Amino acid sequence: MRRDFLICCLAWLSTSTAAQDTLQSQNSTWNSTLTLTDTQIRAANLSAETVQNVEVAVNYERTNQPGGSIEYDDFYSLPDDYDYANPPKPGSIIKIEEHTNTTFYTLPPTVSMSRILYASETLNGSSVPASAYILWPYLPRAFPYLTPSTEDCNPHRSNTTQPSSNPVYPIIAYPHGTSGFNRACAPSHLRALWDSVQEPFTMSLQGYAVIAPDYAGLGVPNVTSPYFVLPAQANDLFRAVEAAQKTWPHLLSREFVIAGHSQGGGTAWAAAARQAKRPVQGYLGAVAASPFLNVLDDVAGEGQAQVNGRISAVAQGLGSVYPEFEPEQWLTEAGLSRLELLTELQGCNAVSGALFSAENLTVPILRDGWEETAAAKWWNDVASNGKDEVQGPMLVIQGTEDGNAIVNVTTQGVQATCERFPDTQLQYVVFEGLGHVPVLYGGQHIWLDWIAERFRRVSVERRCGMETVAPVRGVDNIVPDQNWFISYNVYGV
Repeated sequence: MRRDFLICCLAWLSTSTAAQDTLQSQNSTWNSTLTLTDTQIRAANLSAETVQNVEVAVNYERTNQPGGSIEYDDFYSLPDDYDYANPPKPGSIIKIEEHTNTTFYTLPPTVSMSRILYASETLNGSSVPASAYILWPYLPRAFPYLTPSTEDCNPHRSNTTQPSSNPVYPIIAYPHGTSGFNRACAPSHLRALWDSVQEPFTMSLQGYAVIAPDYAGLGVPNVTSPYFVLPAQANDLFRAVEAAQKTWPHLLSREFVIAGHSQGGGTAWAAAARQAKRPVQGYLGAVAASPFLNVLDDVAGEGQAQVNGRISAVAQGLGSVYPEFEPEQWLTEAGLSRLELLTELQGCNAVSGALFSAENLTVPILRDGWEETAAAKWWNDVASNGKDEVQGPMLVIQGTEDGNAIVNVTTQGVQATCERFPDTQLQYVVFEGLGHVPVLYGGQHIWLDWIAERFRRVSVERRCGMETVAPVRGVDNIVPDQNWFISYNVYGV
């Protein structure tokens, strides 16, 4: 989670001689002006510096919500006839927004977007409402073996979907990295869909329909997020694909590849494990980038501010899947009060980073020995990857300088999987000198080519293969990390 907040000052110059509105400097003023109340500051015991950081973070995040607060976006409200006592079966469609108003977003030219509410599946198999977006490319990428996911008897399919001889859209099922745990953190309600050019934009511009669940608890109100319970997020992923295929049966392919990063990389791995036990027709393989495997070991390798934020996020939702748990088993009074404020503010990653940096780590957030509790052991057992068989083909990419998904943990998980299940079709590529997010950029052509090969039905020669790659010119002068963010163009120039 980032602790630094970039203030972008853009001066737009026009070369056109046509009549136009007078341009102004697009400065650092957000279109949100929240200030914390004295009551909030006292309750969370915040220093003046933390107050400043939290206010900047909140206003930055709210500025990047399309069309205003998610509270006022009726799309996420369940229909009046939704029956909580008898909910629709997982994979069912609840609501369709055929054409999302993309003028509120910062998307690449030529793409279009839809949003759906659908019935997902909890960890224990019950139905839960969730949201997802579909990012459509201008033209679908053509592959010789694609088949439509036709389901003519579906009464809830899109009214614009009719049988045709047009090519179908190949699907990438995309589980996102951590954006937060509050409903306002749903990527479908963020201007750049959270991961922007790192994954969904790039995927769609390559000709794939990107089906991206927000994860249960993000988007739809009154649902607790079981944050970082990766098998639950894998259920969200499969059920989103199923629901979208039912909605656009003649447009979307039956075939799909899963590709995710960070929490999404862990979800992709969990999805491959689910596929080994509960096969879903059309699955062609999975890409797990910077994946979380043994969650306690990975967390132990993170910086303390990140650990504070991640474990607090897990604590807010763990009781929904492990009823014996209460957040105070892991969190101090300070941790509980800051978690309460984060929830009240509907804050996401930036706000979490500001709160849980905890006055330069001088305020204890986690109780000593939290990782030794029964709840922590249960979470690690349920959420961790690398112990079960996975359905390949599978590509795992990992940077040696990753400060979140730790390279040694990933390597151990890959080795353990290959030793226990030697027939697994798993390719593991380690990138020298790259961190958590940069591995997506440094390895972009590798994972994109790998996805295309799955759709072309290229055979996977190796079963378990591991390799390390490095740039010919060395790593000393590469750009180490992303130092920019996407800003909405107010003036349209």
